Amino acid sequence: MLYWGPAGVLGKAGPLEDTAVVRKCLGGHHEAYGLLVDRYSARIINLAFAMISDRHEAEDVAQEAFVRAFRGLGRFERRAKFSSWLYQIALNLCKDRLKARSRHARSADEEQLATLGGDPREQAPRVVLEGELSEKMREAIHQLPYLYRESFVLRHLHGMDYEEVAAITHVAADTVRVRAYRAREMLREALSPNVDTFWREKAAREKRRADQG
Repeated sequence: MLYWGPAGVLGKAGPLEDTAVVRKCLGGHHEAYGLLVDRYSARIINLAFAMISDRHEAEDVAQEAFVRAFRGLGRFERRAKFSSWLYQIALNLCKDRLKARSRHARSADEEQLATLGGDPREQAPRVVLEGELSEKMREAIHQLPYLYRESFVLRHLHGMDYEEVAAITHVAADTVRVRAYRAREMLREALSPNVDTFWREKAAREKRRADQG
């Protein structure tokens, strides 16, 4: 559970922009940081969950990302978006978790081979989600190569434009576009015909939101 003190920080015209909250924090009003935690915690948890497929680890990643961002506010370049910087921190933490998980898995495999004298049967933790399609989609996304998964999650699950994803991942926007496209094609191949239903439903939801707006 993320908590950072009172978060009811308002300006004269309503909620403060991210950069204004950062200025308040740097000016000694550390309680203002709670507004940024409230604003982005759900997004960062969802991002981490999509990348590492473990809800508890995703919450830990989010907590650590906010702590690191707070400690690094003095180094934050205010020309950039705070949200992009925060996403970048969270993605780096996800990479670290996946590397550690891979090392642990190799170590466990070696131990099993030594004690059992056979090929270990890998049993990945199962994520329980609502509905068969959601479960299949989550599993398929997690099987994508990391760089494709990164671009796909930021672009299609978090709705960022290619330029913002490029700023977060430090690659060209065209590279993001190619990775996201290839990720979609890999998912389409892995999940067809279920994936076609997913994209149709996603397009219908976006159209409804646009009509309502």
